Amino acid sequence: MESPAIQRSASPAKFEPPLFYRVTGSLNVLVWKLPLPQRALARLSKTVYRSPPMPGKAVVAIVDALQAAGIRCWISGGWGVDALAGRCTRPHGDLDLVVEDKDIERSVDVLAGLGYWEWYRAESEVPLFSRVVLHDHETAGRAVDLHPLELSGTHVEFASGEIEGRPVPCLSLSLQLKTHSSYRKRWRDRSDLALLRKLGEGSVTTLIVPVPAADGLLQKSAREAGIPPHITIFYPFLNVRTIDAETESALAALLQEVPCFDFELTDIGRFPGVVYLSPEPAAPFVALTQALAGRWPDHQPYEGAYEEIVPHLTVAYGASIPGGLAERLPVRVRAEEVWLMSKVARRWTRRRAFPLGPSTGGDAL
Repeated sequence: MESPAIQRSASPAKFEPPLFYRVTGSLNVLVWKLPLPQRALARLSKTVYRSPPMPGKAVVAIVDALQAAGIRCWISGGWGVDALAGRCTRPHGDLDLVVEDKDIERSVDVLAGLGYWEWYRAESEVPLFSRVVLHDHETAGRAVDLHPLELSGTHVEFASGEIEGRPVPCLSLSLQLKTHSSYRKRWRDRSDLALLRKLGEGSVTTLIVPVPAADGLLQKSAREAGIPPHITIFYPFLNVRTIDAETESALAALLQEVPCFDFELTDIGRFPGVVYLSPEPAAPFVALTQALAGRWPDHQPYEGAYEEIVPHLTVAYGASIPGGLAERLPVRVRAEEVWLMSKVARRWTRRRAFPLGPSTGGDAL
């Protein structure tokens, strides 16, 4: 822990920590007044001080405030792991947020409005390890670590997770694995790393075109944790353990040859026990599936169970068509990317988004 050189803003702190954390915070202040070397003070501080837990509701409130100000952010660290898992697996004493470096000062101002003020800054040559630390109490505050990132020229994969039942932006599973493996492990880091590896070992993967514009049409029965409304391109895809950098490069190259295309969800269709919407035109989706099957001929969509490829967006399971569905059609959509997703313990996680190629202005594929 760095020396708590407090730079307090005009906004008063709204958080009052429990007595235990106020005591450890006061002891920490005394520690930093001792005439000892900096390294010794840092070690002693880590022994003495305990941060109050950062609850999920506070995380969501911070993300909402930044997004409302037009600031893009992505959760990393322990909460980033739990966002991918879709549940809180342990208490978190801070929140790590990645923001574009150009938005650091604006982010500090936004958080000041929530009762956080700047505590200290730390520089590092390791990407994502530089940080601006804020907290919401002079001696025992909940901490927010803002990690600046230069996006231009930097390949960083992002994903969507879930906290408190809300979708939140976070770093991808592969990037979090990399960052969690880059420093000396504490027990909680080892726990996070084990969870990330478990999330990365799911056997089921799929390729989809996300259709967020159809979110209001989905019934509860058709919703699955972690995955948005979508049209499936390929299911099941490769076993997740076989998907390496070479496989992802091959996928990226194949999909870059496919121009972005527009389509509409027009008609209501039925499979036994399934209500779905048909995309028009359907040909680009069929061609995408065929191209993938041609590239990986040992794998066939739905394991070859169906002779015909029928692109569809499932809106409900059951015998009844949801009331008012026809009146809300058509839904106009632009297909711009394909998501590779894996499933572990009933939850889908986006591993990577692959952009389609530039639009040609004509028919795709």
